[in-house]
Amino acid sequence: ANMAHQESFDLSWMDSSLVTIVSVVLYIVISAYQYWLLKKHDQTHIRQVALIALLPLVAHGYLLYTLIDTGAGQNLSMLNIFSMMFWLIGIALVISSLIKKIEILMMAIFPVSALVVLASGFSENRYIVDASSAGYLAHTLIAIAAISVTSLAAIQSVFVTILDKKLKQQITQPNLALPPLLAMERFLYFLTGMGFVLLTATIVTAILFMPSTGGEIPLHKPILATLSWLVFGTFLFGHYRWGWRGKKAAHWTITGFILLFFAYFGTRTVLEYLLG
Repeated sequence: ANMAHQESFDLSWMDSSLVTIVSVVLYIVISAYQYWLLKKHDQTHIRQVALIALLPLVAHGYLLYTLIDTGAGQNLSMLNIFSMMFWLIGIALVISSLIKKIEILMMAIFPVSALVVLASGFSENRYIVDASSAGYLAHTLIAIAAISVTSLAAIQSVFVTILDKKLKQQITQPNLALPPLLAMERFLYFLTGMGFVLLTATIVTAILFMPSTGGEIPLHKPILATLSWLVFGTFLFGHYRWGWRGKKAAHWTITGFILLFFAYFGTRTVLEYLLG
């Protein structure tokens, strides 16, 4: 029985390792191909690239399933959470690329996704929890979705700032085929609004379901999450009331993301890496 269990474990490890390598290679190849197209100012293959990008996302999703769903519970280590974040970001980018010309984000995100997949796929770090409770599972998934969308909004705000700076410098022949600034800004406001909605749902589900789990929540976590919610809410109100945009939009978005990031990963870093 022990030999059979060991053989099953070895096969599972080999399977996840193979999927990890396939995902990493596909992410890098698609990113390099996208860069080549942008370098040529070729925007005729956007839909094809977006559809091909589904291949590493499918492999990445299967890898997440094998890494997170264990017999002892759900392995929600920081690397697995990061991996899930970039998986959700990749899905959002593929869907958005079919509608908007934001393929430059795919080129920037996919190499990072490859690194995260590589780290999580070969990591032995485990943070086992019981996420079988419907309320806890809903809160966890919504929280991951919230930080994924807000992180994408933060990255998008950086691109908006860079593009705005290039336009002010009157660079008429950029090295890459950059998307229109207005389209990038509209996508940023959409992401910020979606992040605000998901963050609201995260706070609500935490209030409703987390006390029933019996676990203790560090005080700084709800404080930072609430501050992040206030930052995003203030920016959205200022944008629609007074037309805040450009650098001001980027500063508010990045500030809100940093607060939310430390609300979740600050505690996890201490528990998982410093205290073991």
